[in-house]
Amino acid sequence: MSKYTLEDYWKFIETFPDHKYEYIDGDIRMMTGGSLAHAQIEANIARIVGNGLIERECNVYGSDAIVQLSENRCYYPDVSVSCDLADWIRKEMESPTLVVEVISPGSERIDRGEKLHAYQQHPTMQEILLVDSRKRMVEHHHRTGPAKWEVCIYTQEDDTLELASLDVSLSVKDIYLKVRL
Repeated sequence: MSKYTLEDYWKFIETFPDHKYEYIDGDIRMMTGGSLAHAQIEANIARIVGNGLIERECNVYGSDAIVQLSENRCYYPDVSVSCDLADWIRKEMESPTLVVEVISPGSERIDRGEKLHAYQQHPTMQEILLVDSRKRMVEHHHRTGPAKWEVCIYTQEDDTLELASLDVSLSVKDIYLKVRL
């Protein structure tokens, strides 16, 4: 089985614009849709972070934004933030500060394994949120050194997590606002 090049990938997504595809080491993987809970969590986080960054030169993107981590990895996180003005004019984001993956049964293995590892290797990445769509649980991975990450887990409604790199706070209550679990 032959592998696709990054150029093949870009042609592929232009040919099939109605679907989302990720690119991993020469393979192209079609993304699946999520639940209403997944969509509401994604919208809540994008709104809260976007409101917190309204006065800053950072953009918040939803799940239609491609994050290119390398020549071998392109992902569609559920929410992403870039404070690099060059990303504003590219077709893909190359310098994310934050990515959010909303975890569902079908995506959990890839989100917690492959994607988390790839995100942590990217030099501009400062914060990663893994947010469960079935129960109140938010994993906040934040960079504490060039190759060092700390993880905090939030499960209580009144827990608040600080996105230090963006100077934005999110409460578990607000992340799960109007979400039926």
